[in-house]
Amino acid sequence: MFRESTLWEGTAEDVVKKVLVGVDGSKESRIAADRAAELARALDAELTVACVVPAPSPGPFESRETVRRETIERLQARELLHELSSRYLREGIRVDTVMPSGRPAETLADLAATPDVDFVVVGRRRQGGFARALIGGIADRLAQISPKPVLVAH
Repeated sequence: MFRESTLWEGTAEDVVKKVLVGVDGSKESRIAADRAAELARALDAELTVACVVPAPSPGPFESRETVRRETIERLQARELLHELSSRYLREGIRVDTVMPSGRPAETLADLAATPDVDFVVVGRRRQGGFARALIGGIADRLAQISPKPVLVAH
């Protein structure tokens, strides 16, 4: 005899209140952001768009080139976040943006660990199986370590 579970009552709208999406400006991350926005709109959830800026490599000296590269990466990230959030706000989606520093998969997993994030979306760059096996991928790593469900958009 089949008995309905009482562990989850309600609808997806009741459960998913915030969707986190990681972006880096690539075509795949833009596709992921659009999928996350569609999901947020359908569920009347808030969308947090995160662009993780890689932390500078630790070393005894911080060169001008290192500072210049990090400044450029932060400016590009800020422009990307502004572009995406402006578009989604015009579409009526509640949007928040964040620009943390760190290793992308681990930083996104840390953001996902907060109690208000319910779901994570990320894009996967097309790599062959051999390359992915050798170096892994941010999407693969995030799917392994995220405390919340991860949708990998292609």
